[in-house]
Amino acid sequence: MGRVLIGIDAGTTRIKSVAFDLDGNELHRAARDNALKQPEAGKIEQDMEQTWAMTAETIREVVDSLDEPDNIVGVGVTGQGDGCWLIDEAGDPVRDAILWNDSRAAKYVNEWEETGVAPLISNICGSDLFPGSSLPILQWLADEEPESIERADTVFCSKDWLKYRLTGERTTDRSDASLPFIDIETGEYSDVVPELVDVDGIDELLPRLEPASEIIGDVTTEGSEATGLPIGTPVVSGAIDIVASGIGSGAARTGDSSSVVGTTSLNQMVLSEPPEETKGTGFLFAVEDDFYVRAMASMAGTPNLDWAFEEFADDKDFTEVVPDLEELPIGSEGALYHPYLSTSGERSPFLKTSARAQFLGLSPEHSKEHMLRAVYEGVTLAMRDCYEHMSGESTRIMISGGGARSDFWCQMFADCLDTPISVPAGDEFGAKGVAFLAGVATGVYDDIASAAEETTTIDRTYEPRPECASQYDEWYEYFRDSYEAMFEVWDTREDAMDQLESAAAPPQSD
Repeated sequence: MGRVLIGIDAGTTRIKSVAFDLDGNELHRAARDNALKQPEAGKIEQDMEQTWAMTAETIREVVDSLDEPDNIVGVGVTGQGDGCWLIDEAGDPVRDAILWNDSRAAKYVNEWEETGVAPLISNICGSDLFPGSSLPILQWLADEEPESIERADTVFCSKDWLKYRLTGERTTDRSDASLPFIDIETGEYSDVVPELVDVDGIDELLPRLEPASEIIGDVTTEGSEATGLPIGTPVVSGAIDIVASGIGSGAARTGDSSSVVGTTSLNQMVLSEPPEETKGTGFLFAVEDDFYVRAMASMAGTPNLDWAFEEFADDKDFTEVVPDLEELPIGSEGALYHPYLSTSGERSPFLKTSARAQFLGLSPEHSKEHMLRAVYEGVTLAMRDCYEHMSGESTRIMISGGGARSDFWCQMFADCLDTPISVPAGDEFGAKGVAFLAGVATGVYDDIASAAEETTTIDRTYEPRPECASQYDEWYEYFRDSYEAMFEVWDTREDAMDQLESAAAPPQSD
């Protein structure tokens, strides 16, 4: 067996370790579920020691599957971003990790928006604060659990905690630190951000900053005993899961983009420099010199299709329905769908928690097939809306996730976005992305772009059809104008629903 790279992807509820050969072929994978804790409504936590134990199990399973573990060239780690993973001076967890989807610190984000602190931080780091960001969580801890802040020595993101257990090194990379501690212009920690909040010594909690493809340390004796990795195996700095997945899918040169079409629609573009102005909501990640990623995670994903097929497909499966949808013209003969079905509303490229899904333009001539096609088009237009708000032009878009399995939908993506769509082979793109960052760090590949080019196999490609692209241009303008016109209506609906629910509530007994 030849040389091997290992990538670890510690997701919110599932941890995976994967071995790859140097051509990008998957050799073995192992996975474990990781439980969440919800002590109260809005609070979501994870046991840090359990997360490490589950990760170590997956690594050992992968190492044991290899004939020659000494052929492991390097290890990369990615994982869920943001949140707050605190350790003390001895390296022990201060408390359970507070995750990115925790909302306990929402009041601080709201206050900072009102006082102008949040916009100032966003201008520095290039991303929008949200309650699960490290900074508001640290402020919550300072106010509500001061003993945790007093004991804390280092604040990590999830992958950094795992790297620490492997190497004993306290580091992070620029992408995980981008929200909100990085000055996006310099790629280094901002001197200003820590001064804007009321947490004493916050700058002293920040770990050493290392580029994504730099070796940050080697596997220690303790790390080896837990995982089976040979002592001295290099471990790379790595990147947040969003960035790692893009690299793993093959999007690694300026203008390359990638979209994961699943429960949400995660869209990102590689830039050579930070944009002068970021439009819309979303994230801007510094990765390395001349490598930035602009990302937008829309709530408009495949649940819209799940709902629509349940309601309108008359128990027909996808293959039975699509031929009828292909016969319908672009624009579904006037039926437009706003794909804001999530009860959380929309978060990119605009933030509107009151946003809701609806059909516009229906008439007696419209059929269930029209409505199904309109749903496909609505989700596709929402993806285009994200890319329209990015500072750059996509040269190609790599599509993965459930939406990538549909030829009909992939061609619609290509036509609507007027951009070639490629579907890469494989599925463990996060683990693959950091595995090949380890390959760059150890000299296997010249740089990140070369690693992606040498290891990405394209399964299918869809070229935009000019006559269709021009029609979608017109339909996108209507889509954008119509949802913007709904902002006030959505707010009015939310207020009305609150009043109806209050009126329907049973009277309180004395």
